[in-house]
Amino acid sequence: MTGVTINMNVAAPYISLKEYSRITGIPFETCRLMVRDGRIIIRPKELTGGKVEVNMVAMLKDAIANS
Repeated sequence: MTGVTINMNVAAPYISLKEYSRITGIPFETCRLMVRDGRIIIRPKELTGGKVEVNMVAMLKDAIANS
């Protein structure tokens, strides 16, 4: 079998960490730890203490690269 094509849709390029926790079923505090150790890719924050936004496009690219 050659030429496998997979189509993926990303509903939004960035979502809140709380929403990411909800849709993945991963507890929120675990998600926070995963951001700290780099397992969840986030949008660079403009201000210290700003809202964490998960970069869904980068997460998808990472999943594909590591599959």
